[in-house]
Amino acid sequence: MTKTRFAALYIWTVVLGGTICFVLNSLSVKPASSLDPVMFVFLLTLAGIAQRNPVRLFRSSAISVAFAVKIAAYVLFGVSVALWANLVVVGVNAVTPSPKPVRKVLFNFGQLSLSTFAAATAYQIVGGEVPPGAVVPTILAVAVSGAVYFLSSSFMTSLVIALTSNARFIETWNRNFSWMPVNYIATAINGAALALAYQSMGLFGALVFVLPLGIAWYSFKLYMSKSTEVRARVSELQVTNEVLARTNQRLEESHLSVIGALLGSLEAKDRYTEGHSAATMFHAVAVARRLGLGPDEIAAVQLGALFHDIGKIGVPDGILRKPDRLTDDEWTEMRLHPLIGANLLAHVPNLEKVRPIVLAHHERYDGTGYPNRLSGSEIPLAAQIIAAADAFEAMTSTRPYRPAMSRELALAELCAVAGKQLSPLVVDVFVDVLREDVGTTQEHESVYQQAVQAVRATG
Repeated sequence: MTKTRFAALYIWTVVLGGTICFVLNSLSVKPASSLDPVMFVFLLTLAGIAQRNPVRLFRSSAISVAFAVKIAAYVLFGVSVALWANLVVVGVNAVTPSPKPVRKVLFNFGQLSLSTFAAATAYQIVGGEVPPGAVVPTILAVAVSGAVYFLSSSFMTSLVIALTSNARFIETWNRNFSWMPVNYIATAINGAALALAYQSMGLFGALVFVLPLGIAWYSFKLYMSKSTEVRARVSELQVTNEVLARTNQRLEESHLSVIGALLGSLEAKDRYTEGHSAATMFHAVAVARRLGLGPDEIAAVQLGALFHDIGKIGVPDGILRKPDRLTDDEWTEMRLHPLIGANLLAHVPNLEKVRPIVLAHHERYDGTGYPNRLSGSEIPLAAQIIAAADAFEAMTSTRPYRPAMSRELALAELCAVAGKQLSPLVVDVFVDVLREDVGTTQEHESVYQQAVQAVRATG
């Protein structure tokens, strides 16, 4: 059976059950000698007024203090009068605050009739008398019957909502009813007080005890007003947070796009950079793997190698392309590129782990490097790896002012500066890796371009 058919079966079962309950019990209204017609009319009128001014809940459901009137009705005169009061409640609810579909009206009639009957029956089962006897037993019996009414009504209502929507039963009950048991029982006791006041002082006593019902109605309304206000503010904060999150994401994507564009600009500005960074990345990643680093650490090494020279975008062309050795002043400007690169990455949260690597890739193991004179373990491991790969690639690359070293001479030089310029551990692993596999230029460029495209795609 589909959910829709089951929902229809459930609705019409409740309607039929409520109708049978009403027909079998409402015809047993006590004779005029036992039932004050004025009080009968008063109860029906009060039920209608109370239902005409319900308190709206968080969605389409509502609560009214007409429930207390039904309590007073079955405490004073039994279930039959309570069902007549319930009929008035259903009639008013059918057009309040706007006309409702026939099926919904019939379901409300069924579930309210069944809930009222269950509550009235529970009242008598636990010792409640009709008309009421002693105050304490009456109050206790009414409290029990109020709990029965609440459980049966909230169960049937939550179930029909769950069957006719995508909402889950537990979520619906928790959202609309979990906070209401105490309020229901308190309202039920107000109904008992109304009945006891009528029994002691007649219609005047009943009129006096309408005041507690008004207070109960006002407390419901005040609670929902405050709850609605809080929910509205929470909703506004959620919307604001979503907007801020989207804005931050767009800013980050914008910065990534800029960084990606700068990579392209640097390649165009200094053609040596692309091949140098590609080879540096290839060897650095191989060393990171040999050292047993995890996937996140290897990714940091790869991105660090990709961006380690990004700061050169701020170095004048005349210095980058100078065919001779740099002067002291020119070296001073060249040594700014780690700071420039780190500042460029500062606004990209996804690259936050890369920034310290870029900043430290020219630090020396003995503490004489730049820009912060870090030494030993103070230097991020990824930066130590990139520094070794960077030095090797610099030595084995042809420059306008010197020829390239052979691989063996470059590796010997690395070993000579181990413990001074470079990490001894990193150098040992680097030498082992380089003696096994240098990689081709095509392999270097392939790894490099994959990293570049990944960054640009993110932007």
